[in-house]
Amino acid sequence: MRFVKWLLGIVLLLVVVVVVGGYVFLKTFDLNKYKSYAEKIVYEQTGRKLAVKGDASLGVSLIPTLIINDVSLSNPSWAKNPQMAEIGSLELKFSLLPLLKKQVVVDKAVISDAKIFLETAKDGKNNWTFAPVKTAEPAKTAFSSGGWLIASAHAEETSGGTPAFLNTLTDVVAREVAVKKSEVQYLASGAEPVKLEINSLTFSTEGINAPMNIGWDLVFDGMNIAGKGDTGSLAGLFDAGKAWPANVEVTALNVKASVQAELYDVMNKLRAEFKMNVYNPAGNFNAPETTLIASGKADLKSVSLNISSLNVVNNVITGTAGADISGKVPYVRADLKSDKIDLRSFNPQSPTAFNLPPLIASANASELVPNDKIPYELLKTVNGDFKVGVAKLIVNDSLSVDDVRLTASLKNGVLNVNPLELRFGQGTADIVAAVNAGTRSLILKADTKDMVLQSLHKEFQVTNSTDFGIVSGGESLLSADLSGSGDTWRALVNSLSGRLVVIVDKSTLQTGRLSWLTNSFVSQLMNVLKIDTSKTEKVDLKCAVVRADVSNGNVSFPKGIAVDSDKLTLVSGGTVNLQNDKLKLSLNAYRNGIDDVGIMQALSNLIEISGTLQNPKIALDKGGALRTIAGVAAGPAYAGAGLLLDRDSAPCYTALKGTAYQDRFPKPSGVSGAAQDAYQGAAGVADKGAAVTKDAAKALENGAKKLIKNLLK
Repeated sequence: MRFVKWLLGIVLLLVVVVVVGGYVFLKTFDLNKYKSYAEKIVYEQTGRKLAVKGDASLGVSLIPTLIINDVSLSNPSWAKNPQMAEIGSLELKFSLLPLLKKQVVVDKAVISDAKIFLETAKDGKNNWTFAPVKTAEPAKTAFSSGGWLIASAHAEETSGGTPAFLNTLTDVVAREVAVKKSEVQYLASGAEPVKLEINSLTFSTEGINAPMNIGWDLVFDGMNIAGKGDTGSLAGLFDAGKAWPANVEVTALNVKASVQAELYDVMNKLRAEFKMNVYNPAGNFNAPETTLIASGKADLKSVSLNISSLNVVNNVITGTAGADISGKVPYVRADLKSDKIDLRSFNPQSPTAFNLPPLIASANASELVPNDKIPYELLKTVNGDFKVGVAKLIVNDSLSVDDVRLTASLKNGVLNVNPLELRFGQGTADIVAAVNAGTRSLILKADTKDMVLQSLHKEFQVTNSTDFGIVSGGESLLSADLSGSGDTWRALVNSLSGRLVVIVDKSTLQTGRLSWLTNSFVSQLMNVLKIDTSKTEKVDLKCAVVRADVSNGNVSFPKGIAVDSDKLTLVSGGTVNLQNDKLKLSLNAYRNGIDDVGIMQALSNLIEISGTLQNPKIALDKGGALRTIAGVAAGPAYAGAGLLLDRDSAPCYTALKGTAYQDRFPKPSGVSGAAQDAYQGAAGVADKGAAVTKDAAKALENGAKKLIKNLLK
């Protein structure tokens, strides 16, 4: 017990001695001499004037604190702002025990309400490069002030090869520095100022030659950036020949990153080598879950990346990327590869996927093409060259694409994709596109060859005896040549001009269940045409064509939709107005081998499709019906001949006439061609006689009433 009492007594005595010693120090310390000393060494080592304008006060407690207000450091004469730094408040907290030896040791410095102004001039000089007024004398580790010694916590450290002004810093450096409620503003010559807000910034170290621990909470351009880490020493910042290590963890906008870097020549021509790991959770920025593992090099003008793994929802991408930011417009390059990209993993129902943008999510309730502005200006913010290669691109459960190769360049607001190559359906596709921000225009050219439909999409494959599909053949092609201009997506579509051609060659089809078209407009049309998809039979397809001519947003099908088979011949023509989405198509369908050419059979072949693209309607083609009724009134022979000849013995040739593919299929010739020409004249006569045959049409109306009602439903 006696020992414990003695121990407590000694501890209490030490506390009293420390407090009394601190009190004596605070009462006798000469603040004015300290201020003049600080101003002197700062001017000698930096060539800048340090001004302590505010009052300095001392606090008496277990942790003696010196508070200095309104401190500023001047800028060079060429700078726009007269001050490089303005500090609202500076608190210096001193270590107590050294006070017993009349030594001042700064444990912690707290800077509040500071403003730092960084600036670069036209000639490249900056205001953070200091020029000493005279060659510094060998620094001392202490300074006498009224019998008191001002020293650092580690004044015993030798200067070695440390720069002269760092030797001076050993006299004033603190173990811990905290910056609060401050900001840094950077002004590059000819540019708008950039501001960084500092909520908190902390440094702690055991000395200027010891590693530092740092932490920060910053706001840049409205974005919060927080982090922590370990770095090299304060002295190491000024050693251009040695690596300055920095291992940090950063969080910004819910993105987390860890970086291990080695920095060189930090205070002059900064360059770095680094490794990084970046993670973005699903849904952040409306983006999928993403992890980036990369290494690289960077300096003040450029950065290069070696991407070990860019994992986007288990779709792994590798390659290289880089940027040159030395010019007025940054230049970006990328060469990326992937063995597989599965677009199914981007499904919003997946826990690792992303939320669909509002436009896509509400597409069913919006216009077919939105009137949103096209962000052309983004194309002017960067130049670049890009290469992308994907071995397999899975679009959905039924469609995949192989060997995707993209080469693109972006320069002065013009994006050129030349080419985009891919392999699918046993064939290939070559696509060339250009977007010009200056003219607000788009050009798109696409050509495919050797495609096989049943290899392209699983819905064309026959898996059982009741499925619709292609048994053999299926060779097809697509050709598109389109251009347009406009400030919005809607305006661009409204101005489109060019041509689109789709061709399917000789094939054998199995009719049957069309599960992917159930309850759709196409299934309704098949019902009107009395095509029973529940029955399975083989159909020999000679050809099928879709040919669309586009001019200023108006799509014309000059008998451009044709299907020619042994059981059904279908020809359709008309227009689609992309400006208002209205469509008007006539459709003639003829069942081969049917001898009955009465009015019931004749009218069932004449269909008109109207309405809009979003809400198409099926009705009787009234013009064709009137002509047919007139033909029947003129006599059964004319009616039969009309139906026979209107079947166009070469509908695919007719559809492709005037295109580069018009000779792909034989044109009508001989008796068939002459008969069709004769029929065209006969049809004109029948049309002119339509007024005379109104009574006949009226007499036949009751007989066709039921069919017409069905067609008009």
